[in-house]
Formats: sequence, C-alpha cells, structure tokens
Amino acid sequence: MSQKLNNIYVESLKLQEMKKFLFSTLLVFACSVGVATAQLQKGSTLVGGGIGDLSMGLGDENVFNITLTPRVGYFIQDNVAIGGKVGLTYTAQPGEDAYGYNVNAFGRYYFGPDEFDTLLKQGRWFLEAGAGVGGARGIDLGFNVNFGPGYAYFLTENVAVEALLLYNGTFGDGSSNGLSLNVGFQIYFPKSLYKNLR
Repeated sequence: MSQKLNNIYVESLKLQEMKKFLFSTLLVFACSVGVATAQLQKGSTLVGGGIGDLSMGLGDENVFNITLTPRVGYFIQDNVAIGGKVGLTYTAQPGEDAYGYNVNAFGRYYFGPDEFDTLLKQGRWFLEAGAGVGGARGIDLGFNVNFGPGYAYFLTENVAVEALLLYNGTFGDGSSNGLSLNVGFQIYFPKSLYKNLR
C-alpha cells in the first residue's frame, strides 16, 4: 500500500515538473513573437522590474537589505522611453526593521549599435534618469533623484535581462544618497502587438 502511494506521489511530482516546463516554454515563445528591433520603436511599451541593493551582513553587522522596483514605460520615439517606477526597500536589522519607498517618473535613452559598441549582438546600452518623491517609515517625504547607465541583454526579441547602476539620492528630512546595482527583467511589447489585438 505504501509503495503504491509512493508511486502516485512520484508521478504527481513528474506531472508538476512537466506543467512547469510547458508553461515556461509557452511563455518564452509568446514573448518572442515580434519583429526584430520592434521592441525599441515608437509606440512600444516596456513592463518589468528589478531587484537592487541586495546585501546581507555577517557577524555584529547582521543586516539584510533588498529593494524591488517595478516599472512601466512607453516609447515616445525610437530608443526613447518614459514611464513610472516604484521603489520598495526593506532592511532587516537588529532592533527595528526599516522600510523605504520612492515613486518616480523616469526616462531612458537606448544607444543604437552605431552610437555605442553593444558588446554583444543582442545587447543595448542605455541611460536612465528619474525624479520623484521618496521617504522611509518615520521620515517625511523628500525629493528623490536617480540616474545612471544600464545594459539590456535580449534573451528573445521581447525579453531582456538588465543590469542598471544608479546614483540614488533623497533630499529633505533624513537625506540619503548612494549607488545601487539593480538586476531584473523587462518585457518589451512592440507596437504591432496592439494593432493585432484590435
């Protein structure tokens, strides 16, 4: 009886793994439909996010820090996107945990292959700048500004892994500033996708 239950459990696990593989394959296929370079053309959108400031201290400085930054953007012309992003920061530290946030408008400019060496055929360098408000628990809102370079490596025509090095500054009550390295995914929806939905 227990062997029969064990076999059922193993088959159930295999079925779950097959479902995950099938879903992942379909997702990659769906995201890769499009025209080459359409992802950075006027009228396209980008949706995604990143993880930054991921750190963990050891010993007496036992502090864990992470920032999540979802973003949505729209290409107002080829290689130029504007949009909004929200940064949510959590810091676990001895005593009391800390929470921070910022809400920013941002702009991005993607360099073309003829403007800047792309390193890899599927990659593009970009600059990002943002401004808005930010704060932390127990601290009044302040003016937040951030800017820096990034690199997007396209896994498919519409999905990119990105690295972004940003200067982040919040000015006002409880001012803070520093550099952060963010890594994340962006999905680029070409303009043609919206035409096909109509």
